[in-house]
Amino acid sequence: MRHPMKIVSALSGLGTLLFSSLVMAEPATLLKPTELRSQPQGSATVVTTLKAKDSVDISARQGAWASVRTSDGKSGWVRVLNLRTGSGQRGDAGIGAIASVFKTGSSGNTVSTGVKGLSAEQLQNATPNPAEAARLAAYSVKDSDARTFAKQGKLASKQVDYLPVATEGGAQQ
Repeated sequence: MRHPMKIVSALSGLGTLLFSSLVMAEPATLLKPTELRSQPQGSATVVTTLKAKDSVDISARQGAWASVRTSDGKSGWVRVLNLRTGSGQRGDAGIGAIASVFKTGSSGNTVSTGVKGLSAEQLQNATPNPAEAARLAAYSVKDSDARTFAKQGKLASKQVDYLPVATEGGAQQ
């Protein structure tokens, strides 16, 4: 190699440029009034309520939630569906778009939101949560209340047979 220092210097500069792009947040605008929450959960504490058209910076995404920082320095989580990313201008197909993919998972040019189910590993490592089970039980209603509600709605009960059970060879019993 004739000029190893020039190559090392160029690679170092490129690495610095890419790294600095990755640590920058992705700008977004709120589509409607939105609660800023302390955790990426609907039951988490509300930090504040943000106004429609407020600007935020997205630093991370987790499922249907985005970690954001407001212009006045408040941080928390908002639902991704309440955000519009990108400036609305076309043409950023360069390093900035590539860096956006690495930093937040979005190029900013298209928005696609999905909440994935649990992975096989998450299912295998799942543990019971008695507090959440008790919380769920608090939403239950008495059988008599359910029947009264159904009667008021002119609903009638109907017997539904179980689906046949498949055997190992795929045949149904």
